[in-house]
Parts: sequence; C-alpha cells; structure tokens
Amino acid sequence: MTNLLASGVLSTIWSILLALFMLLIMITIHELGHYLAGKIFKFKINEFAIGMGPAIFKKTSKKTEEVFSIRALPLGGFCAFEGEDEESSSLGAFNNKEPWKRIIVLVAGATMNMVLGVIILILSVGIYGQLSVQTYDVVPTTNAEYVGYCLVNDDTILEIDGKNVFLSTDIATAIDGKNKGDIITVKVKDAKGDIVERKVRLRNAVDIESLADPFSAFTALGVATIQKVSGGELDGNYLLRVKDSDSYENCSRIFDLEDFISYAKKISVGETLAFYYSAGGDDRQEKSVVVTEDLSAKTSEEILAYLGMNETSTYLKYDTQNVKFGFFETIERGIQYSISIGGTIFRTLGELLTVKLSIRAMGGTVTTIKVTANAIKVGGFNYFLEMAGFIGVNLAVFNLLPIPALDGSRVVFCVIEWIRKKPLNRKVEGVIHGVGLVLLLGFSILVDALQLF
Repeated sequence: MTNLLASGVLSTIWSILLALFMLLIMITIHELGHYLAGKIFKFKINEFAIGMGPAIFKKTSKKTEEVFSIRALPLGGFCAFEGEDEESSSLGAFNNKEPWKRIIVLVAGATMNMVLGVIILILSVGIYGQLSVQTYDVVPTTNAEYVGYCLVNDDTILEIDGKNVFLSTDIATAIDGKNKGDIITVKVKDAKGDIVERKVRLRNAVDIESLADPFSAFTALGVATIQKVSGGELDGNYLLRVKDSDSYENCSRIFDLEDFISYAKKISVGETLAFYYSAGGDDRQEKSVVVTEDLSAKTSEEILAYLGMNETSTYLKYDTQNVKFGFFETIERGIQYSISIGGTIFRTLGELLTVKLSIRAMGGTVTTIKVTANAIKVGGFNYFLEMAGFIGVNLAVFNLLPIPALDGSRVVFCVIEWIRKKPLNRKVEGVIHGVGLVLLLGFSILVDALQLF
C-alpha cells in the first residue's frame, strides 16, 4: 500500500512538472517570436527572460548589451524592448519604430504559438490518431421509427453531416437547433474498425444554451447516461445494471433514475433486490438487499434512502478513441482541429459576455496546470501532445484579443497611430495597459479561486 501511495504521489508530481514545462515552453516560444521579429527590424531589446521573478541566471551580450536571463518562477517570460512603456531617444526604441513594424513584432508571438500548436496537433493526430467521442452504450428503443436510424455501441464519431468533429462542443454545434425526429448523417468508425455512414434520427430537440452544456445533443444521438450516487454508503459510485438475469451482459442497464426505481418497486417483500455499481473504473460490485418493506408505494427519495443513498445525478456516459488517417487527411484534420479550438475560444468569450456561460467554467494559470497535469497523468504522452497543441492555439488566439495589456490591444493602438499619423497620449496608453494587466491578473486569480473553492 505504501509503495502504491508513493508511486501515485510521484506520478502526480511528474505530471505537474511536465505541465509546468509545457506552459513554460509555450510562453518562451511566444516571447521568442517577439524577439526574432524585433531583431529583424532592428528594435533595441534590453532583456529576454525565461520565467518570472528574481533572476537565477543572467548573461549580457557584449555586442548588443542584451540581457538573457532565467528567472525563478516557471510561469511566464518576457521580451523587454527599449521604450515600450516609456519615452526613449534611441532609434531602436519600440515606440520610435514605424507602426507597421511594431504590429508585426506584436503579432509574431501569437504567430509562433499558432504555428507550433498546429504542428503539434498534426503530430498528435499522425502519431496517436484523432481523439474522438466513442459511444459506450446506445440507449435501446422499441420505437419503429428509429429502427435502422441509430448509432451502434462502440461507434466512434468522425463527421456529422459532412463536417469533421473533434471536441464535444463540435458535436453539439453540428446539431444545435435541430428537432426531434430530424435525420442526420454521421460518419463513424465502427467496432470492427470500418468507416461507415449511419443515418441517425434524433431522439429529442437540441437546444444548446452554452458550450458547457452539450447534454441534449448527446442524448439526441442516443448516447447513454449513467446515474452517480451522492450521499450514503455508495456516495461517489455509479449505478450500472439491475440484476434481473444470471448473466451480467444480459442484465438491464440503469440509464436514468426511473429505470432503477421501476425495478425496485417490482420487488416484493421478502425477495432480494440486487444491482451492480462501480466507483467509475473497470471494477464492478454487487449489492443485494432483502426487501422488508413494501417499496411499491414509496417515493423515489424514500427508496433511495432505504437502499442507503441520498440522491443520484445524471451524467453522460461515453468513451474516447484515437482514430488514425492517411497522410494528407492527418494534416487537414490537424489544421481543422486548430481552427475548431480557436472558434471555441471566441464562442466561450461571447457566452461569458452574454452571461450564457458561468465564470466558474473558466480557469486561470493554476487551473490550466491542474487540468493539464491530470490529462498527462491519465493519457501519458498522447495527452501531453494534445494539451500542448490546445494551449498553443489558446495562447495565440487569446493574446490577439483587443484586451488592454495583451498584444491585441497594443496592435489596436498601433493601427490608430498609423491612421492618425500620430500616436495617442503615451501616458494614457500606458495607464490603460497597466490597469488592464492588473485586471487580467485579478481575473485569473478569481477564476482559479472559484475552481478551487
């Protein structure tokens, strides 16, 4: 037990270190983009730093007097240009260069992140395959309308109505607004490994309120749900099947609470009510209760309490599967995946502004490291590449947003200066960026705190 605990702790530490390393690399690449573009246009650069906080290593170039440093906190980095936030008489000062040159230097950081992110995602799809949603169970139906118009267990979803899908949000977006009974075309990789097209009749209307809620899209496709227990002796476990057959595979699945309650109410006094549950992995345990009371007249809450449970919550139950493609399709899908990630960022921001999406769905630096570390711990180098590409594209898009303190905002000021033929008040611009930086840091801390507490 001690060895297993130590192994788990080491695995977690290793995952966190890899996540930190990944984030540091992405930020360093971003600043390197600024640096290289600055060198091309002969900007005066005072310091190029990897990390933040106090310097633990410094080296000054005798030729250019540029300082190269490594700093204690592996959570950032910077490329400090002469005269970027203050007046300078140097010809190489940032604000003394033509606006179009400054725009190129500002955009270069995000460009490097985007290029690297796309390359990593192409490599990920090429080496491991595209990580795609796979059905675990498809909810059975006796409705004649749906015969021949359903997904099949272990179908891996690749396209919907001719459009490639990557994230769960892509699936939700592809069928958002469709009605119950509408028929869509879904290209899948089936359990045998064959690529086939299925006509699927939607089981309910799809109305996606926010990216955080793809529930109706998945249930419309017949993707199974599962019940998670809260409170009582089975707290945190999932209900799997009722034991109404000698073979587990032939036992009835518990898709929603009503499946379980209906079964329980049929058990007479003196008979045994038995069902299977799981902690969430491949384990499977059986619970048997000799019924001593008439359950048929009890409410759902009373039956759950009788069986040692407080309540259940409904979750989607699906798996993921890596699917490989040919050379050119791999490149195409890697690029499309990047575009999908970028589009999701814009939609997320739009939903935050319109209050469709809760601020609790966001995360700052700490949350990013936590989520990345967990992904690496579960999926190894496969998920390391996936998250690296995801973060690269995220950094690229986010940094180009016209938010004070970000590169996108500085680009806006350069464009205004280019059009006006003279800059706005430098002090005012500096204050705007300074306030923006404080607000961004505060927002990052706030969303991390909401995630933690």
